[in-house]
Amino acid sequence: MIKKILAFSLPMLFFIFSTPYIYSGDPPSSRMEVKNSERYFLRLRSMRIKEPNNAELSYELGNYHFSLKSYDEAIKEYRRTLKIKPEHDYAKWFLSKALMAKGYNDEAFWLVRDLIIKHKNRPELYEYAGEILIKLDQINAAKEYFAKCEELLYNKKDGEISVKSLTKPNMGDWEKYFF
Repeated sequence: MIKKILAFSLPMLFFIFSTPYIYSGDPPSSRMEVKNSERYFLRLRSMRIKEPNNAELSYELGNYHFSLKSYDEAIKEYRRTLKIKPEHDYAKWFLSKALMAKGYNDEAFWLVRDLIIKHKNRPELYEYAGEILIKLDQINAAKEYFAKCEELLYNKKDGEISVKSLTKPNMGDWEKYFF
């Protein structure tokens, strides 16, 4: 009985797991694992030449360069994406990351600030803005952003006792950098 079940199920499992590889070419997004990255890059670039006003192709090229840590090229592609589609939030996010990696912290902060205006309830935006402000040596402003992040995460208002952790029962994560 077990032999019959295995005889049927093993070829079925092999077929199920091999089917995506039979019909797949390059993945549609750089967020997926790419086996041949040079081929993927060439395909994206040729597609963008055919459709220069496609913001998603420029965004994917920016992601490709960002993943290779060639931030100058990534910045160019993200700027091209935002020129075509100014409301592209992910392009703003990764452009700010690339700008911060290159040391352009002022511009990175203003991009994150634009995202905060649009998405007021996203704590990771406040946390990232606080990190940028620390690099800009604006500690008091960074405290405000970290406090807002903690408020959104844990419903902690200013002046309340911080969220308890196991290592420091009277402090939240960010407070140890300032106090």
